Amino acid sequence: MSTQIQPATRRERLYGAFVLTVLAIACVAWWIGLPVATLWALSKMTDDAATHFVGGLIGVPLMMALFAPVLFWLNGLYLRVTGIMARLEAEEEETGWHRRVRGPLEPMLAVSFAVAAIALAIWFFFVAKNPPHQVI
Repeated sequence: MSTQIQPATRRERLYGAFVLTVLAIACVAWWIGLPVATLWALSKMTDDAATHFVGGLIGVPLMMALFAPVLFWLNGLYLRVTGIMARLEAEEEETGWHRRVRGPLEPMLAVSFAVAAIALAIWFFFVAKNPPHQVI
């Protein structure tokens, strides 16, 4: 006997939109906010350019790795509040077939990376004063 999968309720869509907005902000913060904050903190801790450079090479990926579980949690929260996980679990019980659910995290990371790369290029070539002579 087949059970009909119910569409998302209005409340689920509203909660989902809110979590999706937070996830989008977190993705942009992952590409822009964390590196900027890490480099700013390093600039306050050291005056030596070499130490700042090495600290940035180690610190930025480390901070991004430490923040990644927040992104995964938000992705899972979106799947739960929209009812997607409950509907898929009900479908799995009925069919016995398990499939992997990804959610919106991966495409949002790709789009936010493109936004961050474009913002960096615009800032570097049009806004920043005195760019290094090696580049131009």
